[in-house]
Amino acid sequence: SWLFYLKLYKQFLYRLAAYQVTASLLHAIIAISQFAFLNYDDSKRTSCVVVGYLYLVTVWMKSCFGCWITFHLFCFAVLLKNMRKLEPLYVISSILVPIVVSSVPLITKSYG
Repeated sequence: SWLFYLKLYKQFLYRLAAYQVTASLLHAIIAISQFAFLNYDDSKRTSCVVVGYLYLVTVWMKSCFGCWITFHLFCFAVLLKNMRKLEPLYVISSILVPIVVSSVPLITKSYG
């Protein structure tokens, strides 16, 4: 809410930081939800796999957004280039790459 109140969403770096914070929030929610499945018996195997998949996706999302923020700050501070026009690439790749990479164990059935 402070992001909209102060109108910080108009500045590119604050939007990148908001994406990173949102990914961290999703990661925290998924990490907390792992405690709901402490009794890992055969009846909860599917829910365990789903929570594990979502956990991997959110970890990769956090990493991707962190890498893009670092890349943008490096380009802006060292190379003196503004990479603002690449924001759709930042967001789409930080969502699609984790989904694809995290689904590899599900496709090959090599999870858990």
